Amino acid sequence: METRKNVRERRMEKIRKLQEGGPRRRYGGPEPSHMEFPAERSLNGPEMDWGRAIEHRHDPEVEWKRKLQREWSRYEHSYDENGGGPSEPRTNRLAVRIMLSGVLFALVWGMFQVEHPLANKGKEVVTGALTESFDTAFLSAWYEVTFGSVPSFLPVFDSSKHQDAQKVSAGSRHYFPPVQGKLIAAFTPVQGGVLVEAKTGTPVSALDTGLVTFAGLREDTGFTVVLRHSSGMESVYGQLEQGKVKVGDWIKGGETIGTVSPPRQGQSSGSLYFAVSKDGNPVDPTDVVPFD
Repeated sequence: METRKNVRERRMEKIRKLQEGGPRRRYGGPEPSHMEFPAERSLNGPEMDWGRAIEHRHDPEVEWKRKLQREWSRYEHSYDENGGGPSEPRTNRLAVRIMLSGVLFALVWGMFQVEHPLANKGKEVVTGALTESFDTAFLSAWYEVTFGSVPSFLPVFDSSKHQDAQKVSAGSRHYFPPVQGKLIAAFTPVQGGVLVEAKTGTPVSALDTGLVTFAGLREDTGFTVVLRHSSGMESVYGQLEQGKVKVGDWIKGGETIGTVSPPRQGQSSGSLYFAVSKDGNPVDPTDVVPFD
């Protein structure tokens, strides 16, 4: 009984000393042992004013911002007055951009003052970038083939808002005639295209920029190339010599896609089969490009 009483007294004495003289741990100080207790807590209960104790505690958000400042200060960054994080050196970045712009301008200016093959090539690139318009037809055709429709977020490509585009005409945009020749078979809805007289080996040009969706033999038109253009346009070129054009190739407007093949049996001269369609509906090619 006496031993138990002594143990209790020693325990109470130790707790009392910890409460009276135990310093609070500061940041960077030693970790508290399992026998230490916060100085604000008292075993006397009602005698402790908890409201004042809470007021003396540090705001966790403020402490977190201070810690973040100390960590970033190792990298020699400056901070804003509210401690919200490192402030970026905007003045330095602006100065670097101005300096780089000046260097680039000086290089371009110097290039135009020098007569050299490499400098002349650079002049062509710069002049073309500043004077030539971007080929939006190429972008539109790629977008339509990849995603199945023209991009509606670009008004110039939104065919639903431009009903005049349903009727293809030479005035809507510039198209290239495939060959210069005389029509020997006019357009009919059944045939779907025209026959143009042309000598064997005559280069055949693409109507407009487009993607090759077919390049192979067909029973009625021989070796045939099909191009898919923007705004639902499609052009077909038949009776060609088999060339290097293959499915997936991008062809620019006016670029050669092949040559006219030798005349078939029963024909006195070579000819080109040419057809145009809009949204899957045949269109008279003479409404798109002129022929002799």
